[in-house]
Formats: sequence, structure tokens, C-alpha cells
Amino acid sequence: MIIGNPRSGRAGSRGYLEQCAKILRSGGFSVEVMNTESPDHATELASLAGDRLVVVAGGDGTVNEVVNGLNREATLGILPLGTANVLARELGLPLDLERACERIVRGERAKIDLGVATNREGVERRFACMAGIGFDAHVVRAVTPRLKRYLRGLAFVLMAFKVLAEEDFPWVHVIQGDTTYVTRFAIVANAHHYGGDLRAASDPGLLASGELEAVLVGHVSVLLRPGILGSVLARRPLDRSMRFFRARELRACAPGADDVPVQLDGEVWGSLPMSFRVEPRAIEVIR
Repeated sequence: MIIGNPRSGRAGSRGYLEQCAKILRSGGFSVEVMNTESPDHATELASLAGDRLVVVAGGDGTVNEVVNGLNREATLGILPLGTANVLARELGLPLDLERACERIVRGERAKIDLGVATNREGVERRFACMAGIGFDAHVVRAVTPRLKRYLRGLAFVLMAFKVLAEEDFPWVHVIQGDTTYVTRFAIVANAHHYGGDLRAASDPGLLASGELEAVLVGHVSVLLRPGILGSVLARRPLDRSMRFFRARELRACAPGADDVPVQLDGEVWGSLPMSFRVEPRAIEVIR
């Protein structure tokens, strides 16, 4: 089953999906192409896949929807047609359509972890790459679909400067066991990559480690300091200059603050308080 999001970058072109289906059929697959029609429709479609190979043709938001419907017997393949394509980069997949299809036909299969976020109502949602608490969730919320469509990755850079100038960032408490860390911005990473080809976590093998890595930024403005901004631009992990720790589970809250948003894989999903845990070897992927 190919699940395509017509709102994700090149995935809106019918020709791309037909070309992919042709390549997969030539590799011996029987292919069914399904286009999403509304938010979370990809989750519903993935839940109907049973033990089939489910190929996501879209960006990280569509991948997130699919992993929230996928069962343990299914296999996930990715055609990276979005803006950042974080999970595809993490898995070392080609960003070229034809080569990505060929990888689906001939690639190896491996089990990866997923993160799981639980909100104050007890509702759970999986994430493949990261949860962002505070600053980057404000940025994601500020980027409109139109801005994203025309400026792609540059839209997030521009909005980041705007958010830095306009938003207040309340203190966030990140709690692991009996230890409480106080910070302004936190990333709960299940993967090494972040926001495209940037690095947030330290371990390239984090996706199959059985742990999450929390990266803590005490003051958001430090991201603009030459040394740290240089690390970001050089694709070096943020944690070389930030506090970080590894954990199987943790929670976060913002005492006295009403709205500290949280983004999961590039889409805003509620606000604090929230808890996070790792689901080891949750799904099988083609890499």
C-alpha cells in the first residue's frame, strides 16, 4: 500500500506516485495507491494494512500519521517527498524518487524504536524522530502551509528568528526519576537528525538504542551565539554545548505557564504537561 499526501511537497503530483507504483510493480509487488483526504486519514489507512508493506509518499508529518496506525506485523517504507525528511535521512535513504523506490525493492529490513508522548488527558501519540518542547513548537505553529510550500526549509529559519524576537519562553521542568532539570527549550530525541540534516542528539544509533535522549537548552538566545550557531551550521550535535541525558522515560511540565506547546515530528500536538517513553523495536522499516 502506498499512502500519499497530496499536500506534502512533490507528493501532490500524481505522476510521482504512478512512477513509484510502476517501479515497485516491476520489482514484484502488487501495489495499491491511496491518497489522504484529511488530517489523520493516513493513520486510518495504515490501520487497515494488516501485515503489508506500507510506503509513505510524503513528509515527516505523514510518516507520523502512518506510524500511529501501523501494527507490529506491517513494514514501513518511505518515499521522502516532504520538506525535512528527517526519518528518511536517519535511515540513510536516498532523497531521489527512483533510487528511493529501488531501495524499497532491494533494501534491508530492520526494527526501530518509537517515542510515545502522553498528554494530560492520557491520550498517547507515537513519534519517530523527536518531540520538541517550547521554542521549536512555537516555530512549527508559526509556519503556515503557504509559507512552507513556497519557502520550504527556509520558512522555519525565518520563523525561528521571528519567534526568538517576539515570544517569551517560560521555564520548563524536565523530570527523570528524582532529578528535575530546569530549562527553556528541550528536545526529546528518538533519532540523531533534527529539522532535516541538522543533528540534535549525539548517538547515530539512537533509533535502535532502547532509549530517548533529552537535549536541554537553558536560554534559547544561546542558539545564536557564534560557537553554537556554527555547530548547527556544521551539522554537529547540539549536545556538545548543551546539557543532555538518556532515559527510557521522562516527563515535562511548566509550572505557572498556560501554553508551552509540544511538536512531534514537525507537527504541533498539544502542550505541557506531557510524559515521554520509548517503545523499543516498535516497527520494522526498510533502510
